[in-house]
Amino acid sequence: MIPRVLVTGAGGLLGRACVAQGAVGLARTACDVTSEADRDLALRSLRPDAVIFCAAYTDVDTADSKDAWRVNVAAPAHWAERVPTWLVSSNFVFSGEGPHNPEDEPAPVQAYGRQKLAAEQAVLAAGGSVVRTGWLYGVGGSNFPSTLPERLRAGPVHAVSDTPVQPTYAPDLAQYLLSLPTGVSHAVGSEETTWYAFARAVANMLQIEACIEPIDGATLNGDALRPSDGRLCPARLPGWTTRLSSFLGAQE
Repeated sequence: MIPRVLVTGAGGLLGRACVAQGAVGLARTACDVTSEADRDLALRSLRPDAVIFCAAYTDVDTADSKDAWRVNVAAPAHWAERVPTWLVSSNFVFSGEGPHNPEDEPAPVQAYGRQKLAAEQAVLAAGGSVVRTGWLYGVGGSNFPSTLPERLRAGPVHAVSDTPVQPTYAPDLAQYLLSLPTGVSHAVGSEETTWYAFARAVANMLQIEACIEPIDGATLNGDALRPSDGRLCPARLPGWTTRLSSFLGAQE
């Protein structure tokens, strides 16, 4: 029997990708994940066999707030007590030299990473599972790689050239999440690059003569510290060069 999977944060990039592949979506406008009443109503009416918890407060520089803690830690902990829960976590739980294995000891260096780690511990204690990822991109996303086609046409574009990334295509991650892997696992794209090289490849494929300027990561970082090396292993998902044409073609 195919399980009925509910996805919180269904209005976001990853949540939409999960819904496109058969999950039941629960957007923020339909359910405040921090509300006990909203949670109980959703579980009673939708009766999911499992929940993929995509809802998150993702502004790293302002994550040391009560609102961020309620969304990132308290909410998934409470959901996991009621229903089998798969938490989407982050490479920000690590610092130091990577790539990091699922068994490596987390060492977050900012509030966001500490919140994701606390949520992991609570979900695992309740019998749930954790999937760590990073560098997501896809159609409709609002982050840097997702908006590159528009940015390149508007130009110029500043892209980080000194930090390795593992671009992860949202539909691939959604497919992995919907397989409901147990325990703690990592799921990122299998090819490393930099956002500068990624931007050059997008410009070339779109045949845009764009001005792309390489910059250091420290130039763009805000107040909160970032992992010095956030790479994850195993990098089990398809590499970005095999997905770029699908990503760009879906934008048309």
